[in-house]
Amino acid sequence: MDYDELLEHLGLEDPSEFEYFENFADLVESHETILVGALYELLKGISEEVMPEVIEGYFNEALEACPDTEIEIYTLLELIKRALLGLANRLEDDKDLGFFADEILRFKEWFANDSVVFTKDKNTKEASQVTVMEALVISRLEKIEETEYDYDFSQAIDYSIDENIMTYTLDEDEDEFLDMEEDEDGYGYNKDE
Repeated sequence: MDYDELLEHLGLEDPSEFEYFENFADLVESHETILVGALYELLKGISEEVMPEVIEGYFNEALEACPDTEIEIYTLLELIKRALLGLANRLEDDKDLGFFADEILRFKEWFANDSVVFTKDKNTKEASQVTVMEALVISRLEKIEETEYDYDFSQAIDYSIDENIMTYTLDEDEDEFLDMEEDEDGYGYNKDE
């Protein structure tokens, strides 16, 4: 997808209109190939305050949809969120923007296209192979319908996060990380809240 096709796919006439959670969802949930140059051009036109907000909102929804028993995928998505937020908050030049575009596209390809999750309906015993994105949709539906699924994310958790990205993120969120504790389920929370 080139730049014009990307704008059309996102329902935008101009990059400055990219300001909602749904815009980011349309971007990272697309099964279409997006050229890095097209995303780079889009990112150049987005207000620098907007991207961290939409990333935070999107990942918070994804984390909420994680099956309660799947701590590894929850932790991985939290790390990816922090990495992308760290990059989004440190866009100082074109090189940073290009690297950020690459990382968004790498996440998109893994999340919507390449990841492998096995699900099994506990009632019908029907098994399926889906992506992480599709597994989270199933988990959301499971919470509102009367179906229950088993999930196997073991093949999907092989997603590497560059140490340099995490250094940026840890530097920026150092105080927040220092104030984190685990609850009885192993999830992090801020002890001051």
